[in-house]
Amino acid sequence: MTRSGFLFWRHLSPVLWFGVISCTVFWRVVFRGEVLYYGDILLYFHPALAFEHHWLKQGILPLWNPHTLFGQPFVGNPQEWLLYPSTLLIAWLGAERGISWGAVIHLWLAGVGAWLFALRLGYTHRQAVAAGTLWMLCGAVVLRSQHVGILQTLAWYGWSFWAVEGLLQRAEIGRAIWLAVVLALMSLAGSPQMAHMLILVLLGWVLYRWRTVADKKGTLCWGATAASFALLIGGAHWLPLAELLRHTDRVHLALRDSAGYTFHPDHILLFLAPNLYGFPWHGNYAITLFYWEVAFFAGTIPTIVLLLRWRRTTGSTERFWKRTFVLSVWMAAGPYAGLYAVAYYIVPGMQSFRTPLRWMTIADFALCLLVAAAFERMRMSKRWWWLPVWMAIVAGIWQIAGSGLAVQLAPSPEEAAKALAIAATIRAAIWRAAGMCAIAIGILSLQNGWRWWLGTGVTLAELLWIAIPANPTCSPAAFTVPPAATALQQSAQRLFVPDNVPIWLRYVNAHDYGSSDLRTLRMFRASMCSNIGMAHGVSEASGYEPAPLRESLRVFTDLQMRWRNDPTALQRVGVESIASGSSADDWRITPAPKPGSRAWMLGPAEPANLQMPTPQRVVLSPPRGGRLLLTDSAYPGWRVFLDGKPAEWHVYERAFRTVDVPDGVRRVEWRYMPGTFRVGLFLTCIGLALLAWQVGYALCKKALDRL
Repeated sequence: MTRSGFLFWRHLSPVLWFGVISCTVFWRVVFRGEVLYYGDILLYFHPALAFEHHWLKQGILPLWNPHTLFGQPFVGNPQEWLLYPSTLLIAWLGAERGISWGAVIHLWLAGVGAWLFALRLGYTHRQAVAAGTLWMLCGAVVLRSQHVGILQTLAWYGWSFWAVEGLLQRAEIGRAIWLAVVLALMSLAGSPQMAHMLILVLLGWVLYRWRTVADKKGTLCWGATAASFALLIGGAHWLPLAELLRHTDRVHLALRDSAGYTFHPDHILLFLAPNLYGFPWHGNYAITLFYWEVAFFAGTIPTIVLLLRWRRTTGSTERFWKRTFVLSVWMAAGPYAGLYAVAYYIVPGMQSFRTPLRWMTIADFALCLLVAAAFERMRMSKRWWWLPVWMAIVAGIWQIAGSGLAVQLAPSPEEAAKALAIAATIRAAIWRAAGMCAIAIGILSLQNGWRWWLGTGVTLAELLWIAIPANPTCSPAAFTVPPAATALQQSAQRLFVPDNVPIWLRYVNAHDYGSSDLRTLRMFRASMCSNIGMAHGVSEASGYEPAPLRESLRVFTDLQMRWRNDPTALQRVGVESIASGSSADDWRITPAPKPGSRAWMLGPAEPANLQMPTPQRVVLSPPRGGRLLLTDSAYPGWRVFLDGKPAEWHVYERAFRTVDVPDGVRRVEWRYMPGTFRVGLFLTCIGLALLAWQVGYALCKKALDRL
């Protein structure tokens, strides 16, 4: 083989390897045509992306979502990504297949990015492949397929560090182009919190490396240029998002509200015992946090390697990632640990997020890089054999006394059976951890080539043991249109779901993945609980949104309290049907006592005929002159036209839209034409044009240099 052929295969083989890993994790998607469904996919992302697919295939970019909570902006939604490339995948394959194949692609991208960054740091070929594989399969990444935006953003973590490090090593136009592209993609991928955390750590990396940068002026200039281009390219997303945040309460959360999910001291055990609280796919998961929030397991051998290397530091890079690991765990502990509270007050943007536990993602990234470099340099001391011995002793004690202790601590006899099940789960987890620690230390004690291959094989099997069942799939047939949606589609009026909890606890339970058969999933979707109607053109006076409009949420909260005793409250906002029940067994969709209309004349209370040709266009036919009320969200960017002539509209009760209609007007048309999107799209076009010019200049310069 020639040298060029050898180098080509040397770089192609890891790319293929990461593809094999991704296809193995999602083998049911790749080889059986099934689709991901569980968790936030079923509750939020599939309905939203199915709505998006419906309009994209007609050539219409949906800027407004009329189907949830009286209407919400779709462009600028913090958990949507209209300008991100996976939108093309949704338009082509549809929501369910687009989500699933997007997970396959982004898991592969995550591995490739971490591998490239490790190579740029000077890792050997084998160490870099190990870093990419660990990052792909650690719990912080592979389990995030159930939150599409987070997985898409995590896929660019390694790429971002690779691009930044490349510019730090050599300031040139080609590396600035890569940095601009990667930062733009990362920021548009659909998870502002994960992007925000990454930017903070990137800044820390730049500051840490700055003293060793040779061309500081060039690096600063090209870095600022790349960041500016990335910001311009995302203008069509970030300007509408900035406007949305002015109308929601998610901008400045109180410090106590920002502690939604935090890292607890007992969570440290999950690094060695990932099944300490059970697994939801086994139906024995014991705590209320969704498993993917506490899934930061990266393998028993990597965890022990981290412990072994903790007091031995070689080089500034290893020192940085150790500090990053510690600070990330400290941040994950939330405001009561101190560091997060300080960051809350001094770091811009921290007040908008309420899940400190997600900082464990950064800790996992640091762990993967540290372990990949240190594994081959480890020397195992015999005293580490005490670790599995002590764990076996603890497991034996729990075997004898755990069940009795669990029964004594149970608050009531009815809870005793549950306590015994938890005790059995803990017992199995401790015994497993003791056995795996013994295997890990035995492998690390080897001083020949077998250590690498045995360690790699055991770690790979251990991580796949979690990764594959943690991503359940079902047949795409589960996403057919429910009969209830077909009936509700025929009317432009609204569905009202006052309480989702009974259905969610039955079908999307944090403790149990439940059944993925067609009948079960179709029953869930037939319930028409919040957001499901979004996929089928059914509008709601309720719904879940990550950043709901403040006044729309106020009206919904008021309806939740009044709907049983005041049927006119539902009538006034156009509610035609109600989906409710105290449990999944008695859940029903029933007609409203007094079916209302979304649009009607104030005063005589006569309904107006309503049509919705597109998401951002509403056509009304008023029965007479007077003040016409449309019970859709009052939001900047809407314009009204009376028989084609622009008119001024007003806000009604702080939440809805009204317009004065003179006698003789036959057509009232509302159009969503947000100025922030138009200005942002202009900035995006400028950013893309500047980037294209920069690429052309770099290619011409390279060609001239060769002559």
